[in-house]
Amino acid sequence: MDAAVEGLFLNLAKAEDTVSRLDARAQTCAFAEGWAARVDFIEANGWGWVSGEIVDMEDLVLHDAQMDARLPDQALRATYGLVRARRRARGAGAELQTAHGAAWLAGYRGEPPLLAPSSIEPDEVQLDTGPETRDLVGELTHLVRSLSRGETADPLEAIEEWVQWTRRLPGRAPALLRAAAALEGWRLVNPLPRQTFVGGVMVAQALRLSGRTRSCLLAFEAPRRTHLQPPRGFMAASTAARLAYWLKVVAVGAEAGLGEMKRLELARQVVLKRVGGRRSNDRSADLVDLLLARPLVSAAMAAEHLGVAGHTARRLLTSLGASVMEVSGRSRYRAWRL
Repeated sequence: MDAAVEGLFLNLAKAEDTVSRLDARAQTCAFAEGWAARVDFIEANGWGWVSGEIVDMEDLVLHDAQMDARLPDQALRATYGLVRARRRARGAGAELQTAHGAAWLAGYRGEPPLLAPSSIEPDEVQLDTGPETRDLVGELTHLVRSLSRGETADPLEAIEEWVQWTRRLPGRAPALLRAAAALEGWRLVNPLPRQTFVGGVMVAQALRLSGRTRSCLLAFEAPRRTHLQPPRGFMAASTAARLAYWLKVVAVGAEAGLGEMKRLELARQVVLKRVGGRRSNDRSADLVDLLLARPLVSAAMAAEHLGVAGHTARRLLTSLGASVMEVSGRSRYRAWRL
């Protein structure tokens, strides 16, 4: 077997395993919504680094809370677009898989498309590497090579071309392998150069619609900070190697999600044990929920969330113990994280 094809299926096997474990863990996680909200910010911050729109995580969280410490610039607004897109995709249906759905995710349309419940059945995982599978790789390679490279100047037409192309991907292929092909296809078409994250959000939402993931929206952007994309042009890797790259990104992102969930679960248990004996009207448990849902929390955010004065929020934050770290290093406008 060709080394590139062998590497492709090794990465596919690892991605299938880590995604299944992440999805199963998310189904039983007591703070799944908070973890998902946190991943949105991590994804946005990772996309900013990859795209050259470097935004501090604190600015991103404060912008979401409408408590900007400074006037938002173009980089901050572009990066926050990914947070908004993932939130929209999490509650959307099958109609999001259209050009108008992509425009809504990118912020070009104020009104969402008409949403309809999905009738797509879950995909069966196929990892056979026999002759039929090698033919499958050849079919995917042919489809990727046949995709036009941004030949139209109309973004909606380009997105519609990509959507129709993804529907021609072979149904017998595993869902994650089709997702890798769709991500590579979006990279080639590149219909939204300033919102390149839209394709990844649509692919992650398609995996939820198909039933491959039920309790989580996969992350594709943050892992790319440490795993560089294969080069283009005459030094470009083979199609199988590029698909293997996207599967590696899926596996790394799922593994990071598992690790973050385990870390937060341990920190949550420690903090809740510390505040367990307090009075029934104590707001510490609500504060823990906020800390789980945000990568960092300022005193003003905590005060607004709890409906208390700023000094009370600071006292509560500092009383939660060593599991809650003060990360700003300032005497004013301090910030904490779990």
